[in-house]
Amino acid sequence: MELFSSLILKKNDPQTNYDALRYSFISYAISVAHGIFCILFYFMSIPSLTIYNLFVCAFYVICARIIPNIKKYNILYFFYLAEIVFHSIFATAIVGWDFGFMFYLISMIPCSFYIAFSVAYFKKQLLYPVFTTAVVAAAVIVMRCVTGFVEPVFKTDTSFFKMFFQILNILICVGAVFVFSALFSVEVNSIQIQMETDQRNLEDMARIDPLTKFLNRRSMDERLNFAQRNAIINNIKYSLIMTDIDNFKKFNDTYGHDCGDFVLQSIAKIISAQIRAKDSACRWGGEEFLLLVPEEESTAVDIAERIRKAIAEHDFYYEGQSLHVTITLGVASYYDNCKIKTLIEIADKRLYKGKDNGKNQVVFS
Repeated sequence: MELFSSLILKKNDPQTNYDALRYSFISYAISVAHGIFCILFYFMSIPSLTIYNLFVCAFYVICARIIPNIKKYNILYFFYLAEIVFHSIFATAIVGWDFGFMFYLISMIPCSFYIAFSVAYFKKQLLYPVFTTAVVAAAVIVMRCVTGFVEPVFKTDTSFFKMFFQILNILICVGAVFVFSALFSVEVNSIQIQMETDQRNLEDMARIDPLTKFLNRRSMDERLNFAQRNAIINNIKYSLIMTDIDNFKKFNDTYGHDCGDFVLQSIAKIISAQIRAKDSACRWGGEEFLLLVPEEESTAVDIAERIRKAIAEHDFYYEGQSLHVTITLGVASYYDNCKIKTLIEIADKRLYKGKDNGKNQVVFS
C-alpha cells in the first residue's frame, strides 16, 4: 500500500494518478509471474530462463516505482508487449510447446482493450488492441510451427513439470482475462453512473434556479398546469402566494449585489423551512417568489403569514452588518373557470396592494 500511496503523492492530476496506479498494478502483477517462473526454472536447473526471469522481475518492480515520472505510456506498453511475447517464445523454444507458454500470451488481448479504453493517454484508440491481437496471433502461430519441427533445447522426461506449467499458464491466462474483464466492467459501470449523474445534474439545472435552489418558471409552469387540471377535473382547489422582498434595491445599492444574493438565499431557506413537502416554491422574478399551495385560501394565508413572521423575526447578518428584511405577500385562490394567468395577476395585485399599504403584510382580499 505504501508503494501505491507514494504514486499518488507524486502527481497533482487525479487522472494521471489513476493511470499510473493501473500501470503500477500491472507491472507488479507481471513481476510476480516472472518471480514464480524464476523459482520454477531454478528447480528445473535451466539457468538461462532463471537468470532472464530474475532480471525481468526486478525490471518490472523498478518500472512500477518510476511510472509516475514516465510520460510516454505507449512506449512502455509496446516494450511490455515485446517482452512478454519474447519471453513466451524464448521459454517455448527452451522447454517446448507442451509447457503451455502460449496461454498467458493470450491474456494480453483483454489487457490491451482495458488499457486502451481506461488509460487517458491512449485516447480509446483501437490501434493498440488490434496490433496486440495481431502480434499475439502471429507469435502463437510461429511458436507452434517452430516447435513442430525443432526439438526443445531442454528435454525432460518428468511429466510433472509439463503438467504443472500448463496448469500455471492456464491459470495466469484465465486469471488475467477475468481481472481485466472485471476491471473493464467496473470502468463501464463507472462511466454509466457518471453519465446518469451528469444527466440528473443537467435536468436539475434546467428546472432549478441556481441561486435559491427553487424551481424556475418553466418548472413551475408545469406544476401550475397540473394543479389547474386537477382543479377542473377533480375539483381540488389550489392557491398561489406571490411574495416580494421589501426595499430589496436598498441592499444592492448599500452593500452590493453579493449582499442581495445573500438575502435571496437566506429568504429562500426560510421559506423552504416553512412550507410543506407538497407545496412548491419558485423564483418568479428578480426578488419575487411564487408559491403553489394545493389547498384552499385559508391554508395558504396561514402559510403566508407564517413565512412573513419568520422572515421579519429573523436576524440577518452580512459581513458584520445587521439587516432588517421583510417581505410582502399576496394570496389568490382558484375559483371556477379561473385561468392560471388571471390567478397570478390577482396575487400580484394583492401583493402590490400590500406594498402600498405599508409592506410587511399578507393580503388576500
